[in-house]
Parts: sequence; C-alpha cells; structure tokens
Amino acid sequence: MERKEGTGVLLTNQRKKGAGPDWKGEMKVERAYAAGETIKLAGWTKESSVGVLISLKEDNWRPAQENNGNVNPIPAKRIDDEDVPF
Repeated sequence: MERKEGTGVLLTNQRKKGAGPDWKGEMKVERAYAAGETIKLAGWTKESSVGVLISLKEDNWRPAQENNGNVNPIPAKRIDDEDVPF
C-alpha cells in the first residue's frame, strides 16, 4: 500500500519477544529531517481487518507568518465620529 507523505501506521507486533516493541510500523515523511530534530506526531487508534492499529500523521501545523503571526486576526471595526454619542 502506497502511503501519502506525512502519514504512517503502527501495528501490534505479532512477533514480540521479551522486551521487544509492542508496536511496529512505518511512516513516509513529508520533508528531510536533521539528526536531533524533534518530529511532532498525531495518532488515532483504529480497528482494521488486521486488528487494532495506530494511524499516524506528521503534526507540522504552524501559524501563518502573514498578519504578524496572528492566526485568526479580528478585523478592526471602524467607528465614524458621528456614531459616538458624546
């Protein structure tokens, strides 16, 4: 199965022995990472024909750099001097 970039899956390790991992899987990354760089992940537990699995996605969300870093800027409401009661 071909994975989309930034997604992956962990499956229950059917060959677990001793201190081996409980889950094994793969992920197709969206970009090149440097050694020591932290990768943020998001995961969802799902039922499938092969049993329980954890669906993974790279969590690369960052706020937009436009609008001086404001993610959801609130437009300024202009008030006409005639609307002011004093």
